[in-house]
Amino acid sequence: MVEASGDVVYYPGCLALNVYPGISKTSIELLKLLGVKPRLPTSVLCCGLPIHLSGVAKGEHVDAMSCFNVAKLMGNPDYVVVPCNGCYLTLKKALSSEEFKVKCAVKSKCVHIAELIWANRWKLAELAKRDLSGLKVAIHVGCHYTHAFQDSIKGEDGEDLLEDIALAFNAQVVDYEERHSCCGAPAVKWVGSILLELSQVKMVSVLNSDADVLLTMCPACMLTFDKTQYELKQLEEVERMIPVLHVSQFVALALGLDPKKTCGLHLHLANPNNTSTALNDLIGWPPQEEL
Repeated sequence: MVEASGDVVYYPGCLALNVYPGISKTSIELLKLLGVKPRLPTSVLCCGLPIHLSGVAKGEHVDAMSCFNVAKLMGNPDYVVVPCNGCYLTLKKALSSEEFKVKCAVKSKCVHIAELIWANRWKLAELAKRDLSGLKVAIHVGCHYTHAFQDSIKGEDGEDLLEDIALAFNAQVVDYEERHSCCGAPAVKWVGSILLELSQVKMVSVLNSDADVLLTMCPACMLTFDKTQYELKQLEEVERMIPVLHVSQFVALALGLDPKKTCGLHLHLANPNNTSTALNDLIGWPPQEEL
């Protein structure tokens, strides 16, 4: 059973705090709709995974950061809710360590916001104010969730939890050849050609599927896809771009929340201002104040 009750902390992570604030705003709004009153850490320290992937910090150093994050900055809550696969991997791994629990007297459990949305998808779908039945959605779950733990949710109505969520809101899920390929972000230690080639192959496959949006559950994947297709468009190697949405933004849009003030879509590189998709008609873009 997926839940978040008692004392709940929403831990945004670096990218949802500094690059895509709409993720955090929509995640918190959805938690409130589900009857959860999250609090924020006293201050936000990186989970440590980026510096581990870049070869700067060892695994034990990252575990120590997790210990400090949860025990000190979060105040040892019952649940930590995250919007990021990397934060989920890092914190859940540390929280499953008996040594960590004993040393820091930690009781916390880590839950991904996508898991909470999935568990309550039909309840949330009943509140939908926008019809997504004409929206073609490509799915990308992400490696750090799909392959990291055996108890990762695989899906009931579709192939995975994101497809289940999209189907609950009547969106059309499109298939594409590179659906199970990595976005390239974990290859950050080898920044440059490897990352670009991985993300380029993936993004071109998504665009060829004729999808209107790409649905993800990880800000790092979002940033990779956002930057890659923007660069490809500037180089005239692709003809169009599509919005990359975090699952919390996707559901918030379906519920009728403001695409700019709440979801922050204007802050994406591939945003409704430079993409031409069915999403614009659904969300009423551009906003009235810009007309």
